[in-house]
Amino acid sequence: MMDKMFSAMAVCLLASFFTLLYPAQLSAEEQVSPPSAARLLEVIVVKGAQLPALLDKAMSNYSLMAVRHGKLVPIPYQFDDLNTGGRSYVKGGVLNVDGKAGIVEAIDELVFMYKDMGVQASEALRAQSSGTVISELQINDNNSVRYAYLVAGNPERSDKVYSHYDMNTGLVTAESYSLQLDPDNLLILSDWIIKDFGDASVPTNVLDTLKMRVKGKLGFSATVDNEEIPAKALAVKNGPVRTIVEADTSIRILGISIASGTVSATFSAQTIKYPVFITLPKAAGTLSSLAIDLTLDYVDFDGSRYRTALGPKEPMITGTKQAATQRDLYKSDLANPWVSISSGNNWDMFLIFSHQDNFKPTLNAIYRDASAGDKAKKPERFKGSNSEIGISLSDIPVGIETSLNYNFYFGAGLWQGDDVDETLDELMNPAVVSVKAL
Repeated sequence: MMDKMFSAMAVCLLASFFTLLYPAQLSAEEQVSPPSAARLLEVIVVKGAQLPALLDKAMSNYSLMAVRHGKLVPIPYQFDDLNTGGRSYVKGGVLNVDGKAGIVEAIDELVFMYKDMGVQASEALRAQSSGTVISELQINDNNSVRYAYLVAGNPERSDKVYSHYDMNTGLVTAESYSLQLDPDNLLILSDWIIKDFGDASVPTNVLDTLKMRVKGKLGFSATVDNEEIPAKALAVKNGPVRTIVEADTSIRILGISIASGTVSATFSAQTIKYPVFITLPKAAGTLSSLAIDLTLDYVDFDGSRYRTALGPKEPMITGTKQAATQRDLYKSDLANPWVSISSGNNWDMFLIFSHQDNFKPTLNAIYRDASAGDKAKKPERFKGSNSEIGISLSDIPVGIETSLNYNFYFGAGLWQGDDVDETLDELMNPAVVSVKAL
């Protein structure tokens, strides 16, 4: 009798063990390798030309899905039309749509987050989905294979939103940060609140302000800063993955119009981009010199590490007197257009400049620091804030239309010790997506 009781108990325990084990195994099978710090923030862009099954069809009829817990579930995505300047189209903005709004065309873009892709879905699993699975999107990157699926006629949509801009207040709210912009000028930034910064129990502001200075010379020198450069937000597209805010802007110095164009400030979970479509008139060539500086002035970043594309591999330590003599060793140029800082508080940042081929100024790195003897340069919100990093453009060509981009990438773990090579390689070389019709 006792033997039978123990046998029954053993069977129950064994059954319970396999009941617990099976979901664990299933979950493990669904896992993909964790993305690197750079891939974690990456917004995947798939051109309409890669999606022939969708061409000339309405963007609204599709869902993007990935495998979660044994099912295909919706992940955040958006389709973006392009405008006549080659940027994301924003209804109500300055530039018209290139083609037809809301219709998938070869130049248009499907965007989603690298980190939201999952394992491959079986044919049986695809068949269970509402609608018709028409395309399998695959990334094979550093021995990690990830998948997502385009589904036609499926009403399911993810409720996850990675970024949002409020036209009335100028506040950007994103997954890892918030950023206060002046609603009357997209070039005026104030509080940049970073979540999970260091050991802080509450989000931390890291920014004094963004500083843009345009310097010209015609017999004598003059400077205008971003507070004097109009860039009022005109329209916004708040998508689940990225937010695009469009503004019209122009720059005059010494009575001469030197630039006019549109800014399409773009915000996602861990990136901020300022693409500019710009006309540089020949009249600007009457200036004997023209330069544009763009920097971020941080708050309390003493003791951070600073690196540039060219110069020592060993970082410079910010907030020190030694920085006054060391900073000239840290350089960048147009072929190596980046600067970076590691705060030591679970947050690193890269500023990477990019441009069209017809725009070839001279590019240099900028580093300023009160501890290194630099005097404050307005605008300033916090006295003695440290450190100020960015890039300078000089020898600017005129008589052209062109595009240029100031791109900010930020988050934890972008530096591996003092090494940034792996991160830079991934930031400069986005993951490649292959599309398979099903």
